[in-house]
Amino acid sequence: MKRVVVLSTGGTIASRPGPEGRNIAGALPGADLVRRVPGIEDIQVEVRSLFQKASNALSPADLQVLCVECQRLIDAGEADGIVVTHGTDTLEDTAYFLECSVRTRDVVLVVTGSQRVPHASGTDAYTNLRDAIRAAASSACRGLGVLVVFNETVHAAAFVRKTSSFQLNGFESPGLGCLGFVDGKDVRIYQQPRRQPLLQPPGGVLPQVEIATASLGAGPQVLRALVDAQVAGIVLEGVGRGQVPPSWVPEVALATQAGIAVLVCSVALHGAVLPCYEYPGSLHNLQESGALGVSGLSARKVRMRLMLALACLGGQGDRETLRLLFDWGACRDA
Repeated sequence: MKRVVVLSTGGTIASRPGPEGRNIAGALPGADLVRRVPGIEDIQVEVRSLFQKASNALSPADLQVLCVECQRLIDAGEADGIVVTHGTDTLEDTAYFLECSVRTRDVVLVVTGSQRVPHASGTDAYTNLRDAIRAAASSACRGLGVLVVFNETVHAAAFVRKTSSFQLNGFESPGLGCLGFVDGKDVRIYQQPRRQPLLQPPGGVLPQVEIATASLGAGPQVLRALVDAQVAGIVLEGVGRGQVPPSWVPEVALATQAGIAVLVCSVALHGAVLPCYEYPGSLHNLQESGALGVSGLSARKVRMRLMLALACLGGQGDRETLRLLFDWGACRDA
């Protein structure tokens, strides 16, 4: 019998009705939820509640606690699979943080949640958790890295995004597609994801990294404030191939001169950033000012990885070192 440990962190999947008719996310203990999940009688399931929070309240420090517990379970050989239940609003952030920082070896690590609270009509809480447990117990999912299982679909943590605020098919992997499906008791995998180098910082507080999102006519005040705040890193969520308003470029230069790591990604759902234009605010212009273009990740995921990378590098990293740590072709240590 396969052993799966469920780590509960709260979220919609752990909600109870509130006194005023709304829902209180994270109030339901994980054991109460798992007790009602059908179709897992052939799997030994243990439940541990780490947090009882809505996912908007989780912090980088909480993610470090979760990461340490996952790694401890894996290294101690206490589980064949791990399922993390989580609120959907920041589920993709946490799943990718774990993908970056947990050496999964041959243990399957799955993150799941629900769009509807457990007490709602047509809730997806129990089916998503059942499918996540089945995937965590499946040998077909070994070696794929951290997975997100939602709506009978298996996604790679690096590429999945929340695409609906309410529909049951709330997560997709835009432009790349899912890895496979959970069909009753069958877990069917059709693709394997590319992975990036493992990042396991020595501990302590993670460096502060913030996101600045470009849009038509957006002013540079946010960037100026971040430089003044002496953050460790800034992620520019550019448009198209990685462009930002021209007025941002002097602030980017000031940031990189101050030792702040500045990474540029695209707000587009898929596609690489590319220095193919020559005009103020283009990616070429930004890279001349000291920034680094990063492809294949959303801004939220770039932020997660940059925090971990800077922590591994003692708070600062040069562009070439960061480029290697964000590389998709580098060797992954399990």
